[in-house]
Amino acid sequence: MDLLIEAMKSLGAVLLQVVAALLLEELTFGGLVRLFVAPRPGAGNGGERGDRSLSLRRKIREHKQKRGERQ
Repeated sequence: MDLLIEAMKSLGAVLLQVVAALLLEELTFGGLVRLFVAPRPGAGNGGERGDRSLSLRRKIREHKQKRGERQ
């Protein structure tokens, strides 16, 4: 029984440190990253990050322009 209690205390101490470190990291670096990576007004890229439809539309438009087609 004493071994179980000691194991729980040790696990609790380790988890508390990990949770505290993650919280501190999120509060400091998470806020800084959001500040530097925040989208600027008027700088719109036409879609959300990971949206490749704009790139595809641009490629199709350029291809049509090379072939001389109207849009």
